Amino acid sequence: MRPLLRAHARSDGFTLIEVVVAMGILATGLLTVSAAQIYAMRSGRAGRHSSDGAEVARSQIEAFQRMDWADAGLGATGGWTANAAPTNLSYGAVQTPGGPVSEQSYLVSWRIVNVGTFLKTIDVRVTWSEPNRPNRSFTVTTMRHNDARS
Repeated sequence: MRPLLRAHARSDGFTLIEVVVAMGILATGLLTVSAAQIYAMRSGRAGRHSSDGAEVARSQIEAFQRMDWADAGLGATGGWTANAAPTNLSYGAVQTPGGPVSEQSYLVSWRIVNVGTFLKTIDVRVTWSEPNRPNRSFTVTTMRHNDARS
């Protein structure tokens, strides 16, 4: 009768070693999931900054496209010309009790080259810095043609 009781007693629960091993496996899994979550949050922020930088560049290109051909703002620059102040995006802002706080500042610069009498090349570059990723940039290039041949 005793051998049956011992066998039955061993199958009633988990041993301390089994519990410790299971908790170690669980802890490793939870640490892996939390590390993946942190990586995803950083990548999401970097992606948002790239998208916002592209939006700033597109807005500047549209501003150049709306200018009159003879406007001084469309004159050849001879190199990269920087905007006077960094651009803070309102849709990239974080709401705080004191008002919106910009998450990221973008520096916009452009280069305009005359490729003939009726054609200009316009390059717009947006730069920003992120923690551990300084001097990020996004460049958009377009051409503008003057149809008025006078």
